[in-house]
Amino acid sequence: MGILQSGPLGPFRKKTGPLVGRKHRGLNVITSLHHTSKKKPTVKQTEAQYKFGLLNNFLKIIKIQVNPGFAFYAKGQSAVNAAFTYNFDHAFVLDEATGEYQINYPKMVYSRGRVVTPEAPEVSVATGQLTFSWQPQNQSAYCQYTDMASFLVYNPVRKTRISLTRAVNRYALGFTMEMPSQYAGEVVHCYMSFSSADGKLQGNSVYVAELRVL
Repeated sequence: MGILQSGPLGPFRKKTGPLVGRKHRGLNVITSLHHTSKKKPTVKQTEAQYKFGLLNNFLKIIKIQVNPGFAFYAKGQSAVNAAFTYNFDHAFVLDEATGEYQINYPKMVYSRGRVVTPEAPEVSVATGQLTFSWQPQNQSAYCQYTDMASFLVYNPVRKTRISLTRAVNRYALGFTMEMPSQYAGEVVHCYMSFSSADGKLQGNSVYVAELRVL
């Protein structure tokens, strides 16, 4: 039964006939009643569904970085959805060995903005540690010594991430992250980005390296 909330011309919620009324992000939305299709999905449909789930799951795992990184672009949607739209066209690579699509990790971006990216970023590995480093840069409106660095290390086998937000300033030129002991011997993907000192401005995230944890 549909319930009128503001008289006969106002929005309604729940189901009435073939229509469903609900509130979504502060807006009153009316949609048609969902009907499950009995047709078998095509190869392209199955592929699209697989890609959708693959990218969506990845972005949800790293949303602690995506939420501030795509906040400016999340107009009427979540930051994860904004990141999904931006990344989708370059997010996948076909694994020839398995014939399945995988996330194209070097192409993924968890943050966008004007703050200048790190110069020549690198990652070195030691037992139980990863050390990020970058080169000094001249200061400008969007490149300040006080800009704060964020780091992301993603483990595709465990589907887990180690991340630190606004961990150290640009002037430090380096930062060491401790890795869990269970990561030893496993391959991880490493990213970093800068944001302004007050956190109001973000910069593009960059893929730094793929390496094996010791």
